[in-house]
Amino acid sequence: MFKVFLVSSFFTLLFACIHVQSAPIPGHLRNSRRSIHARQVYTGGDATYYLQNGNAGACGQTNPDSSFIAAMPTARYGDTGQVSSLCGKYVKITNINNQKIVTVKIADACPSCESENSIDLSQGAFTQIATIEEGEVPITWEYVDSDSGSSTDNSSGDDTDSSSSSDGSDDGW
Repeated sequence: MFKVFLVSSFFTLLFACIHVQSAPIPGHLRNSRRSIHARQVYTGGDATYYLQNGNAGACGQTNPDSSFIAAMPTARYGDTGQVSSLCGKYVKITNINNQKIVTVKIADACPSCESENSIDLSQGAFTQIATIEEGEVPITWEYVDSDSGSSTDNSSGDDTDSSSSSDGSDDGW
């Protein structure tokens, strides 16, 4: 009798473990690794451009002007004497005038940005969405999980020219 009880208990526990292990994960929990900011679109800002001139940005890296990087307003960046938690994160920027898109890595702070929703871009990034002659264009932007705009983490740590751009015709974002 005791043996029957043990065998039936074993199979009951085994079934319960298999059932729980194969249960689907709800969508709101499955995507919990995503940034809080990942899908909020910021408006009312402008993109401008700046030159690195061989100097390190506030995040500590030196990048060529051709890199696709951005300087965030100090209102968002925080203490410019410290490396911000924004350093290394990615931002997808859309030029409102022509719908061109570029994805950039945050690498610097922008003390001269007038709005907390404005972003200063490297020359290489700016020319993906506007001409140098334009100098300043209205934008919307959002945080994304990597330079491809997908939810994949970029753990390579590569600081050079990691970028994506689009003329707005591809809805793959």
